[in-house]
Amino acid sequence: MVVLQSDKRCVFPVEDAILLPIPSVSAEELCQYINSMIAAQLEDRDNIKSIMVQLDEGIGQGAGCTLDLK
Repeated sequence: MVVLQSDKRCVFPVEDAILLPIPSVSAEELCQYINSMIAAQLEDRDNIKSIMVQLDEGIGQGAGCTLDLK
């Protein structure tokens, strides 16, 4: 996979990279994306009312989000 930005060209092995449908790779955006992917897999479950995902970037840094399903 080749990423071009401004005058820079970065090459990543295809097996080590994936393009995600999110505007940026922040902890908040990743958290919401992961939460929505989990919710899509659990949408037919009546016993799950909400999903909480917590993503840590480092000590004391990260994001969390809760998605209500019902």
